[in-house]
Amino acid sequence: MAVNFDELSAQTDALRKDYTFLESFGVDAAKVHERSKVLELSFTENGATVQTFVKVYSYRTSPFQRLWRRGTARIEARNLLFFKSVGIPTPRVVAWGQRRNAIGTIVDDYIITEAIPETQTLDEFITSACPDRSQPLYRSRRDSIIDQLSHTTRAIHAHNFYHQDLKWRNILARINGDQTELFWIDCPKGDFTRSAAHQSRRALKDCATLDKLGRLHCTKEERLRFVAGYLDQPVDAPEVATFAQAIADYRRKRFDAEDLRQEQEAIEKRQAKANAAQSK
Repeated sequence: MAVNFDELSAQTDALRKDYTFLESFGVDAAKVHERSKVLELSFTENGATVQTFVKVYSYRTSPFQRLWRRGTARIEARNLLFFKSVGIPTPRVVAWGQRRNAIGTIVDDYIITEAIPETQTLDEFITSACPDRSQPLYRSRRDSIIDQLSHTTRAIHAHNFYHQDLKWRNILARINGDQTELFWIDCPKGDFTRSAAHQSRRALKDCATLDKLGRLHCTKEERLRFVAGYLDQPVDAPEVATFAQAIADYRRKRFDAEDLRQEQEAIEKRQAKANAAQSK
């Protein structure tokens, strides 16, 4: 079913609140100077205490960055509502809001989402709840995770939506009875596109982003299972091997090289700090 953009936009705008709502949480956005800040806070709704994550985005250090843009909070709220519409479990959006200055530039905005209890980020969950395939229970959980990821990634791409930050830390997992549940959370960069060139590149990027930690935590067979599920093809189909290689090539070029650069920078900083200490 095609996305009804008018309906999705209306649902998003219906959740907009002014800044008095944020202030009722005891948060003064004007005092947030980081690019983004996340707070775990609660509020009372219909007589019950609701645990939430309050995220504030600040654009004061680079005001021209947001001069003509729609604002991160609204985009993220819309994206979470889109996930829900295609059957991907995601946190409830409690509210979002934005504030502009006299010339229309967004200076800060916020989004509040309901916390999902008893969850871990996907990398933490894999390590603690199913570290390998040595036991049938572990194997079942891992296969469930892979199948859910392949199906949900295929689902968003089928609607010409691309996450663009599909990291394991943006996916929560928990055990509910005998089921392993996954929830997609932060998605401020995701968007729709009709450009075939953009679709191909962004689809590859989403899959390669998942593979960044997938290569460390998953077997080759598990990673091929993801690709087969994503393409809806048998695991031994030629298309699976071809796309798996494309994912690996993209990951090595974009992410592995960046990891090595950051690691080298960290080593150089530690060395510089040690040299400075010795010179005193």
